Amino acid sequence: MRLPLKDYQTDAVREILTTLGYAREDWHGRQRRTAFALSSTTGSGKTVIAATVIEALLHGSDEFDVEPDPTAVVLWVSKDPALNEQTKSRFIECADRIPAGDLVLLDKSYADSSLQTGTVYFINPDKLNKKADFVKHTDTRHHTFWEILDATIKDEDKTLYMVLDEAHEGMKAQSSGDQTLVQKIINGNGSNVAVPIVWGISATVKRFDQAMAKASAFTKTQNIVIDPRAVQESGLLKNALTLDIPDEAGDFSTTMVRDATLDFVSVCQRWDDYCEQQGLEPVVPLLVAQIPNKEVGEKDTEKALKAEDDTIHLVLETIRKHWPEMPYDGVAHVLGDRATIEVGSYVIPKVAPQDIQHDHGIRVLLAKDAVSTGWDCPRAEVLVSLRPAVDATYVTQLLGRMVRTPLAQTTGDERLNAASCYLPRFDKDTAKQVAEEIMGLREPASGERGAAVAKVMLKPVMLSRNTEVPDEVFDVVESLPSFAKPAAAPKPVKRLLKAAQAFSQDALEPDANKVAHETLFAVLDGVVHDNADAVASAAKQILTAQIRQILVQRGEDQVTDRTTSRAADAATVDDALRHLRRLLSTSVVNGYLHRNMQSAITAAEDRGEDLFTVDITGVRAEVAALGFLDVDVQQPVEDAADALTRLWLTTNSTKIAALPDNRKPIYQAIQDMARAAEPVAIKIQTEQLVDSVDTDGKKLPTQRKHLLATSEGDYPVEQAMARNRWEQAVVEHEQSLGTLAGWYRNPSAATTSSLRIAHKSSNGSWSSVQPDFVFVHRTGDAYLPSIVDPHGAHLGDSSPKLKALAQYADQHGDQFERIMAVGVEKDDTLYGLNLKDAAVRRAVYESPADTDSVKKLYAHHGTKYTHTSALSS
Repeated sequence: MRLPLKDYQTDAVREILTTLGYAREDWHGRQRRTAFALSSTTGSGKTVIAATVIEALLHGSDEFDVEPDPTAVVLWVSKDPALNEQTKSRFIECADRIPAGDLVLLDKSYADSSLQTGTVYFINPDKLNKKADFVKHTDTRHHTFWEILDATIKDEDKTLYMVLDEAHEGMKAQSSGDQTLVQKIINGNGSNVAVPIVWGISATVKRFDQAMAKASAFTKTQNIVIDPRAVQESGLLKNALTLDIPDEAGDFSTTMVRDATLDFVSVCQRWDDYCEQQGLEPVVPLLVAQIPNKEVGEKDTEKALKAEDDTIHLVLETIRKHWPEMPYDGVAHVLGDRATIEVGSYVIPKVAPQDIQHDHGIRVLLAKDAVSTGWDCPRAEVLVSLRPAVDATYVTQLLGRMVRTPLAQTTGDERLNAASCYLPRFDKDTAKQVAEEIMGLREPASGERGAAVAKVMLKPVMLSRNTEVPDEVFDVVESLPSFAKPAAAPKPVKRLLKAAQAFSQDALEPDANKVAHETLFAVLDGVVHDNADAVASAAKQILTAQIRQILVQRGEDQVTDRTTSRAADAATVDDALRHLRRLLSTSVVNGYLHRNMQSAITAAEDRGEDLFTVDITGVRAEVAALGFLDVDVQQPVEDAADALTRLWLTTNSTKIAALPDNRKPIYQAIQDMARAAEPVAIKIQTEQLVDSVDTDGKKLPTQRKHLLATSEGDYPVEQAMARNRWEQAVVEHEQSLGTLAGWYRNPSAATTSSLRIAHKSSNGSWSSVQPDFVFVHRTGDAYLPSIVDPHGAHLGDSSPKLKALAQYADQHGDQFERIMAVGVEKDDTLYGLNLKDAAVRRAVYESPADTDSVKKLYAHHGTKYTHTSALSS
């Protein structure tokens, strides 16, 4: 796999491989068919996840501890041939162990009677309609697609894995009651039986789930669902979308094309400056102009064609007026019903959607429906849509096309972490609904969140460091103890090797890779020295292969076996080494093998012996023996790996902070691979893009003394906070004390800008708690921080959050003036628990986790915090 995976992608790959493994066993052992889906938001890298799974399926994976499936045949079904081309290209780009020749676009030229193992076939349903040659017998075609599919499914030496991309497509119930072509592939159509395994992929899998629930031949297993928050925190998606929709009726198309162009020119300059500053290859932004579909009944008329050409010409002339440098050959289109378009002085070629991302000569793209579904172009920075839109699903899909980041990471320029959409003909109420669904302010009407963007803004303003807040306050907040939660499945050796590569590449640690391996080799040497006899015994057993034969007499119920011994060959030792590689990683085991074999050869040379007498197989068996000792070999190796990684991260923290933006996520990923909670720095953003109005367009309330503010010193209270009476009351109360020097709305996501509290629950799982507010008050000559976290006692996560805050207060309470958990309102009064009080903390630890018990905590130990009756409007 060429591309490193995000943590949530790795987890998804592991879950999918497990599901497919069980599905394969169910099919061959019980003839039971399986269906499931990968459900994940737009922009989460579903194709990369799928490519990794399929690569492991066909070729095995040490990382995911799976052997290759020699029976595997993959059939990838997508509605659009262009999407299949795009997916194939993506596989070639990231799944380097799958030969390009094993990625086949299936069509009528396929002549075999069955699909072949080890191959990924791509097909779209249009190739299977009644008139298509692929479903007919001809003089040159002896097997139809349906017969080929049937033969593949019935071959006991093959396992057909069907992957349905955009799984909501092709599953809609037909008014006639007939099956769609996709459903015929899945369920059978008379000529073929149902496929054994169906894996759907979509951001919206509801329709797929409903269709598979009705398919009696299948057992519907649990979907793999990726948390949208994990996708947002990964940096793959923009932090925000800006929607510009007119407040009043009228035709604002030309005005908004102008505004979009001016915004685009500004973004281009920002990207040029940022890439130059960071030493990166230039990002070449794309401006997308979506034009309306032709009127129904006029699609092929001269009148409709002229109207469309006039619209295109007006759009391009408006763009050129405000971007004179626009290259004449920099415009292309993806209009399905048009070839090359000539309007005015413009000659506009038609291009394939999958080619746009890499063709940097294209700066302006004209589109219709191709933009809204399945299109992947992270350099699309600004969209202006002249189409009317009232359907929430369509709007969600369209906005989802704009959320990918060009560099697959967050940048240091906040404006570049947002995309702009100018929508002069969009229905404002629909846009409001979609915006609130995306931000989690309302439940999605579809039941599924189609995009994962932290903010959707209508009138954004830029915040920067508040000059009214003393520098000492920033220092106080940034120096507070903060801890990143450990990885769910930590692999210290893998973490060290990743760290070694990064520290070496950035010249932070000389010979980091060599030092890492030698450190682990020294641990293994110590294990060998301390367990010499056991190593020799295990090596001897490996070198004598034990062969167990099972004997069954026909007509007899009894089974007998016998074990014989024979000299091991290289394959037998390889099998033993494979176990050690899974424990310690391929890199470490192979490196240790190479060093030991070289030492044996050097020793033979020093003794003047014939090098052909060196027992290389014996050396390999001695190394493999480490995986079969009664003592724990893995633990001391992982301890050493963990210690060295933490040493490097700690001693190089200042240098890491000074690295370019594109390098920092690598070290963040290394930090996130920890097996225990580790201290991390809080880095308050220097700028932040926020909305100044709510989704109704009404001005949001503002507060003073926030660490980030507008140039006038105002902090627009985000819409969720503006709707939260408790949070408003907390800020009003702290402001009223007269000693407030500054305050910080702690980000809810676990990021480098957050104060994070790593908490281990009773079941052993880790979570990250981000308390809502940090307030810094001036007390005498000192600036003293306080944590105030308003979180209702009735909420399901109130108990673990309380315990996390209590443990944090136990360990770090001396650095705070107050640590207050506010959880109950009674008679317009908020009550809180003072977690600096040891008796209160003890009560929190001893309390059961149910909400009634948490409420009793507040009843017995809570103190009055503030009133809610006098909130300012």
